[in-house]
Amino acid sequence: MSSIYALSGVFSGIDTDALVTAGIAAASRPMARLTSQKDDWQAKLDAVAEIERRMEQLRDLVADLRDADDLRAVGASSSDTDVLLATAAAGATEGVHDVIVNQLASAEKEVHAGITPTEAWTHSTGVADGDTEYIAAADISDAGGTDYKFVFQFGDEAQVSVDLSAYDATGITLNQLVSEINTAAGYTSASAVEDGGVYKLRIQASAAGEGKSLTITDEDSVAALDSTDEFDQTVDGDVGADAIVGAGQFVYTYNGTTRTITTSADTNLGQLRDLINNDAENAGVSASILEYEADADHKYHLVLSGKDTGGDYTITIEAGTTLADFGPGGNWTQTRTAQDAQIRVDGYPADPSWIDVSSNAVTGVIPGVTLTLYEAGTATVNLTRSTDDLKTDLENMVGIYNGLVDTVKQYAGYDTETETAGVLLGDSSLNLLLTRIRTVLTGTVAGFDASGDAFTMPAQIGIEIDRDGYLSVDTAVLDEALSSNYQGVLWLIGAAGRGASDTAAVQFDGATSSTEAGTYEVKVDYDAVGAITAAWMRQTGETEWRTAAVDGNQITGGTGDPEQGLQVTFVWPGDGPTSVTAEVRVQQGFGGALYDEMEAILDELDGPLAIKKQGYDNAIDQLERRIDQQEDRLVAMEERLRERYARLEGVLAQLDSFRGAFESLMTSLESMTGRRQSS
Repeated sequence: MSSIYALSGVFSGIDTDALVTAGIAAASRPMARLTSQKDDWQAKLDAVAEIERRMEQLRDLVADLRDADDLRAVGASSSDTDVLLATAAAGATEGVHDVIVNQLASAEKEVHAGITPTEAWTHSTGVADGDTEYIAAADISDAGGTDYKFVFQFGDEAQVSVDLSAYDATGITLNQLVSEINTAAGYTSASAVEDGGVYKLRIQASAAGEGKSLTITDEDSVAALDSTDEFDQTVDGDVGADAIVGAGQFVYTYNGTTRTITTSADTNLGQLRDLINNDAENAGVSASILEYEADADHKYHLVLSGKDTGGDYTITIEAGTTLADFGPGGNWTQTRTAQDAQIRVDGYPADPSWIDVSSNAVTGVIPGVTLTLYEAGTATVNLTRSTDDLKTDLENMVGIYNGLVDTVKQYAGYDTETETAGVLLGDSSLNLLLTRIRTVLTGTVAGFDASGDAFTMPAQIGIEIDRDGYLSVDTAVLDEALSSNYQGVLWLIGAAGRGASDTAAVQFDGATSSTEAGTYEVKVDYDAVGAITAAWMRQTGETEWRTAAVDGNQITGGTGDPEQGLQVTFVWPGDGPTSVTAEVRVQQGFGGALYDEMEAILDELDGPLAIKKQGYDNAIDQLERRIDQQEDRLVAMEERLRERYARLEGVLAQLDSFRGAFESLMTSLESMTGRRQSS
């Protein structure tokens, strides 16, 4: 069969490939229509996604317009920046403040009296441990001279002569040699130090200072110790970090944490510094080394610095310190005291008191303002109103909204110039969404009333809309509004949980984010002694009252109701059993109202755009399934057509074979007939 496919049309003379292609093309028209429909739905889905993206931009911008306190912005300046620098953030208010800086906050610093390194040399030969033989008996016996000794001297210090004759028969171990040297020297000159996994002899001068080079009297010393060539100079007398501090414990306390640092006999000053700095439980002390030669014995000084400023952050060297010369007392000098900054603002508190703060970055004293202190002195802080950011935010809001209008018109409108329809032409729901947004920016803002508020509509502060549905900001109107009633503008934009009552008998206490903005009627019944026996709330215009919770004289709106979270306090009029009714307004600025509207539109589950996108996705999924079915149908159809034409070619091949046999038979018969006639 495969050979017949390869020889398509050989016997029939028909181009069967062309016939199959034409048949498939004709049968593909339904799938082409389905693909075109899918592309149309995908274009609609992409268009809605673009509209959604622009709405998200608008929502994200107005998220910062929901709180009047955050909208208030001031600029800060200092009359003397050498004394202090002032910066203002949200919550700062206009004003002028006189600030006196009496002292700066500082972190404590303790400086040790200091040490000077002693000359030290280490022998080049090592042993596995200190009790391993160091100098063999034969080496001692072979020493030149009459005495078997080790004779050395550091600079002008007394010569040290160590008699080794007692070990002539046995040899001497490293630890024995250390003991003999220290006994002969009269001070701790020798020690066994670990170096690269082996122990070596180390000797040092008796006192600190320079000019203490090692000399060895070779004619009186055993061969193993008869030359400085057998030693490496490990401390040269002028390297601060290498100054040996010795074994012991250094104990200090900082910020309520006491730390104990343990040192060994060969711990040097640099290692002590690193032990302090690398301590995982260090509460905030930094160690360093200061070089200053107070005298021959005090050249390198350990410095401890507290990380935090303030009088509570002192460094205490504890009596438990056993490290020689590092304990508390005269060995340490406090070069900087841990202390609080002291300031006085607008003459308060009165002399001699001060406001104590632990940092030179002072916050909270003047709300919303940070004072960075630099030196003692006096400065005047000026806080002036700044409206540039607010204007920019409103202009950006208008710009993003107008871009959204353009996008909706592009996809849901008709371009008369190009005579092109948008992919969402006829979808009126998108214009309804624009209407929802526009209503927030053009109508009276919920909870605002001309009798008590300077502004009640965005138009009054310059936000206008034209006949084509585009917004604009009249900067002249906005500037006038900001100049005449700055706080009123902030409330119109960002009021949150603000409210008022129409009578002194009812006090507005507050509302939560769950409280729906608007106007409410509140009512209570009093008994004869002024106790509230029942309370109700309802939105103005409603006919049915809803029960409110009572707590003394305060009533609260019920959970799940529009007034949820609304709290007011009633004042009994004092005239026996009675009912009192009042009207309460709960305000939400148009920034918060617009944000809530955008959140509802953009809700990922129940929002109109999410529902619309889900519908488009479902339509695309159905079309993709039908397209897959059509593709399967066409594949099967092509196979059937090719099999059919293959069978046709097979039949024609058989007929051609029959024709050849018949012709051969006829030729044979004709040949036989001719022979008969000739005979």
